[in-house]
Amino acid sequence: MSEYKELIRQFDKIRSYVRDFYVYGFKTREDFHEKSGRTYDNHRRRMESWFSDYIRTDRNGHKKSVFLTLDSSRMPVNPLYQAWKSKTFTDNDISLRFLLSDLLADGRPRSLERIADEIQEQYCCLFDTQTIRRKLAFFEKEGLMERKKEGRQYLYRAIPALPLAHPELSLPLWLCVSFFQGVAPFGFIGSTILDFWGKKNKYFRFRSDYLIHTLEDEILLSLLQAMEQKRQITITITGSKSHRTAARTVTPLKILTGTQTGRRYLCARQESTRRLSSFRLDSIRDVKLLDPDSNYDTWQKHFRDHFPQVWGVSFGGPERKQPETVTMEICLNEPEEGFILNRLEREGRGGAIRPVAPGVYEYTRVCVDAAELLPWIKSFTGRIRRFSCTNPAVEKRFREDMELMKACYLQPISSAIPRLQAFSLIRGDMP
Repeated sequence: MSEYKELIRQFDKIRSYVRDFYVYGFKTREDFHEKSGRTYDNHRRRMESWFSDYIRTDRNGHKKSVFLTLDSSRMPVNPLYQAWKSKTFTDNDISLRFLLSDLLADGRPRSLERIADEIQEQYCCLFDTQTIRRKLAFFEKEGLMERKKEGRQYLYRAIPALPLAHPELSLPLWLCVSFFQGVAPFGFIGSTILDFWGKKNKYFRFRSDYLIHTLEDEILLSLLQAMEQKRQITITITGSKSHRTAARTVTPLKILTGTQTGRRYLCARQESTRRLSSFRLDSIRDVKLLDPDSNYDTWQKHFRDHFPQVWGVSFGGPERKQPETVTMEICLNEPEEGFILNRLEREGRGGAIRPVAPGVYEYTRVCVDAAELLPWIKSFTGRIRRFSCTNPAVEKRFREDMELMKACYLQPISSAIPRLQAFSLIRGDMP
């Protein structure tokens, strides 16, 4: 039986559990079917240790659900960063990390052999030179160490931290890193820098901060690396509803972030269908880099040509050969409800707006998948005078939804509840 350890070796093993505790807080121990109950208990204990200030519990009979309660506007740092800072290490690894930092803190260059001798003399610890060499190479790669050749040997010297090397930049750097750790991808790097400096974020709070993004950053890093090197990749995807796993060979082209939900998507050309597709980053479990794609620039141009006609992230199915046109007429009281017109212009994403009568405006938008517009269009319910779409299925769905909503609201609430429940099940994409 394996011993419980709070630290983790691979982040992907904990990612889905942290997401489930944060997003699906109603789940109980019995709802986690992927692994054994002991695995669930171990992950729960880790998260109770990492996020002790934000853990809440709820009981439904004899079942207990554990969940996270987070308010980004009240927190100086994303607490989910703690999961990144809990990577396991060996005793020699952590010992050598601190011994080298202390020994080389004076800034004097030393050879590898001299470093090994001084560690033995000053700290009474014996490490072979190959172990020290690998650790120094790691420090050099991370920008913490400088190596230069002198004669026939290499000398190593610690690079002083910026606040120490340039005290006049201390406050500006503190401000920059505090802002970076809250708004940028890979913000946990900024949080780690603040920890290294012994500083806290005292200046910034973010009202709409999608804390869950940090769980996807490992996947995002591989995707950006593939895009920079113009490579194909194989992604392993798990369906959010079916929980089935599938592999797809794609060429990554763009990363998009939803302004309403905060979800991040990969836009890519799928090799099997030879079409543009979108994949949610939180459904991607693994990324494997393949060979460079010789047609990468061609696919990028193809994406740029089609993207202006995309409403959200859908590029349409294989049956859609031509773009679809949505048209609706909105009624408003112009002297008092100018904000409705402003909203059409602000949220219409390039759609054409023109007056057709006093207090009536027509909105037209051409897109590859008109079904994506329906949740936004329905938010104008009560003001829509006319609606049409060149895709009959979208128009039919809109009218059916309106009739179902009408039936729900024109009868007593007790009899409407079953209809509302059926409506929510059928139209799971409603706002």
